[in-house]
Amino acid sequence: MTSASVSSEANFEGLGTEPDEDLHPPIVQLALRRRLGDILVASGVLRPETLATVLTEQQRVITGDQASSRQRLGTLLIQQGLATEDQVAAALGELLGREVSDAAQTPIDPSYARRIPRSVAEKAQVLVLGEGSSGLRVLAADPTDVVALDDVRRYTGFQRLDVLIGTPSQLRSLLERVWSMADASEAVADVLSEPDVGIDDDQAVADAPTVRLLDSILADAVRSRASDVHLEQHADALRVRFRVDGGLRDVLSLPRPVGRTLTARVKVVSGVDIAERRVPQDGRFRLQVDGKRVDARVSTLPSVHGEKVVIRLLPSASSIQRLADLGLDDDQRESLIGALAVSHGLVLITGPTGSGKTNTLYAAITETMTRERNVITLEDPVEIELAGITQVPVDVKTGMTFARGLRALLRQDPDVVLVGEIRDTETAELAMRAAMTGHLVLSTLHTNDAVATLPRLVDMGVEAYLVSSALTLVVGQRLVRSPCPDCATAYVPDDATVLALGMDPQTFTTAGKSPVRGTGCPSCGKTGFRGRRGLFEVLEVTTQMRRALLSRPDEAALADLATAQGFRTLREQGLALAATGGTTYEEVLRVTRVGL
Repeated sequence: MTSASVSSEANFEGLGTEPDEDLHPPIVQLALRRRLGDILVASGVLRPETLATVLTEQQRVITGDQASSRQRLGTLLIQQGLATEDQVAAALGELLGREVSDAAQTPIDPSYARRIPRSVAEKAQVLVLGEGSSGLRVLAADPTDVVALDDVRRYTGFQRLDVLIGTPSQLRSLLERVWSMADASEAVADVLSEPDVGIDDDQAVADAPTVRLLDSILADAVRSRASDVHLEQHADALRVRFRVDGGLRDVLSLPRPVGRTLTARVKVVSGVDIAERRVPQDGRFRLQVDGKRVDARVSTLPSVHGEKVVIRLLPSASSIQRLADLGLDDDQRESLIGALAVSHGLVLITGPTGSGKTNTLYAAITETMTRERNVITLEDPVEIELAGITQVPVDVKTGMTFARGLRALLRQDPDVVLVGEIRDTETAELAMRAAMTGHLVLSTLHTNDAVATLPRLVDMGVEAYLVSSALTLVVGQRLVRSPCPDCATAYVPDDATVLALGMDPQTFTTAGKSPVRGTGCPSCGKTGFRGRRGLFEVLEVTTQMRRALLSRPDEAALADLATAQGFRTLREQGLALAATGGTTYEEVLRVTRVGL
């Protein structure tokens, strides 16, 4: 990484205004030759007439009544969508003759970073990274902002600065992370300095340092959009990882004694037996992050080096998406809404673990909730608490299985029944019979695709006539990652990917399409992806399909019939999404590959 060593005496913006030649002659001469706008035009980001228009607007603001609130050229370009933060930062780096820093790979010393008050750092968009051979290393959105750099000097006492160039979004993200890191570092030091008072003592594990450490990790996880937090005990350390957009990311490595204390603290707040380390345990707790309530589910598992803990961060009821926002096509959504509107029948949501089935199930339940309907759910466990319905948790220890719970539930005069998952023949048959006797039943099943669901139920031991009579609609789904909007660029998939997707590389073309792929940036953690969206296939069980199931419950025959009726597979839906930039062709191949 190359830093842009810029003296703070350089009193010019490098943003389309004239610098003071007496302050820093070498940089001034460079700025006079090439201003930021000129570089953006030369690189093809801006057209000359566009630059002229923006400069005119900037000058009008400077000379008008709002001169004190003037905006820099780079800020105006970003706000108007004429250039991205990365493009402006790259141009500024070229203006100063230096490369833009890769903020994601920049080591940060929280003890230095926190020498500047957080409010000052956020306002000035600067982050102190630590001391280097060329002076105090500082990451700044604008390395020529004299006031910001003077603030750094005043709070740190350092006069010699080595300034790196970063984007505003990078600075915001890193500042958030730095304060979490600093809290964690201080808490770790406090935990290590404590006397060993016994890990089984509730008071010992509920003290302030351990609490602050856990709170810091969980707050960082929520802000990082993590779905799970993994605390993994190893021979010499505790590894902390977050699952973000379906993939695990390393976050922290803590000393082993801290890991034992932290694990005990999690067990205390989740209400499980702190002294029991030989068997798996499950618990729940609730936390507040930035004023938002987050429910968490805890699972512990004994391992060779200690207990592994996974904390699932559950979405709140307010975060449940509507069916219209899930990503279903118009005709798919209409089919699903139609199936939910009737008073009976079985609707199944299928897909592997982690494919978003629960989210779709809750969206469907929300769609069916009315004052006239008695809605009861049977879940293992209840993940999101919904007002206005009855939710029943499954508890195998007490004998409250899905089958037993479903029998009891049907005596509660339900209109709509949600069964979290069909795991065995008994539960499947009960769900089928409930659907045939005037109840709308919603559930999930682990299958590779929607069509495979029908023969799968028969293979489980359910009579074909029950399946054909009760099943009304099957939704197959996957989650695909979306390209990061901050680093997405147009691309063409390689021949191997095109061939694996069942297309001919010789005839494949991106004409009329707009596929994009993220190159990796600090905003997406160098993954090239940010966020996920659903990919769906919806199979309506028609009269012809019911007859085919009774006469020949063969997956290939049912697939041919479904295709003839206009059924579109997950791969077909994925290819259409990739063609418009909603995901990548490689993602479509990853989630629709069969036989792995």
